[in-house]
Amino acid sequence: MGIKLCHTSIYHQSLLNDNIISLAYEVLLGDSLPLRGARNVKVAEYVKKLNDMRRPECKDMATRLGVITADRIFLKNFPQRHPVTAFNPALLIRGERVHVYARLILGYYKYVSAVARIDFSLEDFEEHYVMFNQYSAELVVWPSNRYDIWGVEDPRVQTLGNKLIMIYAGRTCFYFSTINRERTVPVIATTEDPYAYWDKLAYFTLPKKMKERMITNKDVVLLETTDRLFVLHRPHLEGERLSLWIGEIPKEELLKPVGEEVKGLLIDNNTLVMEPAKFEDRVGWGAPLIKVGDDEWLAIIHSRGVDEIYRLIALTLTYDGDYPRISGVVPYYVMEPKEVYERFGDRPGVVFPCGAQKVKDKLLISYGAADSFVAFAQFSIDDLLSEMKPVE
Repeated sequence: MGIKLCHTSIYHQSLLNDNIISLAYEVLLGDSLPLRGARNVKVAEYVKKLNDMRRPECKDMATRLGVITADRIFLKNFPQRHPVTAFNPALLIRGERVHVYARLILGYYKYVSAVARIDFSLEDFEEHYVMFNQYSAELVVWPSNRYDIWGVEDPRVQTLGNKLIMIYAGRTCFYFSTINRERTVPVIATTEDPYAYWDKLAYFTLPKKMKERMITNKDVVLLETTDRLFVLHRPHLEGERLSLWIGEIPKEELLKPVGEEVKGLLIDNNTLVMEPAKFEDRVGWGAPLIKVGDDEWLAIIHSRGVDEIYRLIALTLTYDGDYPRISGVVPYYVMEPKEVYERFGDRPGVVFPCGAQKVKDKLLISYGAADSFVAFAQFSIDDLLSEMKPVE
């Protein structure tokens, strides 16, 4: 499979070589792309090197497995029979059983979201049943407090100890107000049973000087080591570009019993580890990380280009006992919208990963397609790792 230039605007498609493309991006965004705000976060020493390695090209390595459409989802515990749309799904696989936690929209007036669980077998992928089966779904997380009253969005699900942890973007009470602060915050919900409802435990917050400038924070996953718990998050601070951060919280805080109040948990010890490249508007963490070595993880993240198209990037992270770092990158995109259901929908040109699980030697991902479909694809883990270039 050959590498090709990414789909861009009609103007960019007419550009015939990398040099002209790079020049066009520099004209659009400037050469240095500095963060404009007063930076209060440490910046990893390899950030510039990482972006210098990357190119605005795509070698789509994903095998599409199918989509679930909203009209084939039947809500069991809600009077409205079908959602208006379903997308951006988290993924949990236990044995042969697949649990999908999809973001549902029940109406377009305020575009308020909830999360519903859909259950089926791995066989549905193997036999392509996901393309035509009908699925019952149960609402398991919905708006209920000031931190998510206007929506429960884009969940990620992973295991911590004997608990399942869901982290989603909560649209706060400020979302539609004139207060341009904390419009979305990451909210943590827990359960020990994938078939149960989820208890809301806490929301993540930032140190005071950062919080005063924070408009949103989202795209959050956890990285657990033997003795520490790191938070991979994507804050939007006023005057700064949307970049990848890593911070830290005490592990025991997420293992405490759920109280009556949703509490704030401070993400401390923050480091900016990746900025958007010249040809990108933003980057964000994607699905939960997949362990591929003793202290090495594979990450599939997303970016939005200056052409407004979402694409996927593959990274590796390592931990040396001090702090996680990005240790490898595939220098081109590994997936971009190419199927019609990825290129056309509520928000055209989107592949947005929220779930990832290792199944034998494959990486199975769940993603939102064009903000309109629950979609699935798989990668060869060996192929991704073989294309990885070290970030030194």
